[in-house]
Amino acid sequence: MAKFVRTIRNNWKKKSTFGAVAVIYGINYGHEKYKVQQLMRKYCEEAVQYGDIPVPPTLKPRHVTVILNPAANRKKAKANFEKYCAPLLHLAGYTVNVVLTESEGQARTLAADVKDSDMIVVAGGDGTLSETVTGLMRAHGRVKCPVGVLPLGRTNSVACALLGLGREGTVSPGEMAAAAMAVVRGQTKTIDSIKVDVVQEEGTPPKPVYGLSGIRWGVYRDALSKQDRYWYLGPLRGYASVLFNSLHKEPIAAHVVFTHAFFTKKPPEVPQVNYQYVVNTKCGEVSELDLTGVDINISCPAVSRDSRGVRVSSVVFGSQDNVEEGWRRVRGELPTAQEQLEAQQLEIVPVTQLQENEEKWFSIDNEEYEVRHIRVTLIPKSVQVFLPQQPQTYYTLLERALLGCC
Repeated sequence: MAKFVRTIRNNWKKKSTFGAVAVIYGINYGHEKYKVQQLMRKYCEEAVQYGDIPVPPTLKPRHVTVILNPAANRKKAKANFEKYCAPLLHLAGYTVNVVLTESEGQARTLAADVKDSDMIVVAGGDGTLSETVTGLMRAHGRVKCPVGVLPLGRTNSVACALLGLGREGTVSPGEMAAAAMAVVRGQTKTIDSIKVDVVQEEGTPPKPVYGLSGIRWGVYRDALSKQDRYWYLGPLRGYASVLFNSLHKEPIAAHVVFTHAFFTKKPPEVPQVNYQYVVNTKCGEVSELDLTGVDINISCPAVSRDSRGVRVSSVVFGSQDNVEEGWRRVRGELPTAQEQLEAQQLEIVPVTQLQENEEKWFSIDNEEYEVRHIRVTLIPKSVQVFLPQQPQTYYTLLERALLGCC
């Protein structure tokens, strides 16, 4: 480091270049901070209007329980919540009770114990949200109150799909505040969830896990789960992990037994049909299929907007295409599906042979679980979530400009 400083100090060309880069970075940083401040000012003024609405003496102020994972996003979640989300909830007149998780899986217990709350707000990533929904569904068989999603984790696929952010990674402060405003504005929608059961012939099976995003299994899931090993590459660590971990990988295989979905997309050759979905003539039929590929995805309709069933897709490429597809995933783009189906219920029977002492994992809402024979069931209209007021455009013109999503 000292040698670098001496080189910069003694070489005017390098000194000028370094100074120019530093100035440009400072200007961009200051501009982004200014945009966030302007957006927060706008949101605070709007939240105050909700807070100034008189509450009849016979009614209690609305109570919000926030389940916050302070370890999310490298332990930045708590600070981000207090800076960009909590002020908006307080200004809107809510009574806010923040409950911190202290260990993995604790959100399930905390959610099941929530009583007398008008809404539950999940402050974390996909894993915290999945644990919360799982706890509520196990305890009550359904989610009894609306659920708000604050994307404060490293993976936020559900929040990004619901809020129209278009990617799955860490979101900006402005987008965190926008998610809090969706709770304040109060518009909700009931979405589907999936129930994942382990199928086993002997012993008591584990309790089911519920999810809103889906299940990922294969090369890309494995590669992206190892990206922190390449931390020294900074923003390129995801690309490096895909490059080093997806070349010459053996394909995975599974036997799928599925029940066809209720609806299917309208045929493209019938443009005069003015509704989006038509009844599937194979509804209720049971079919079987063998899938082979480097990657298998099971997507919930919550993140597959044009789907009315659990969507199963698989991809298989040559080595070079594997890398290109993996880089698309790093950028947050949707998977390229070569074979797909939609189902009400399905069973996935892994047939890939494991080597001695080898472990295989798949992810449910980006949380790791051991690869086993599972049954996935679509639970229609089971979770009520908060959405932006304008579901088609998502944000006002000013919000889109300040968030940089135009």
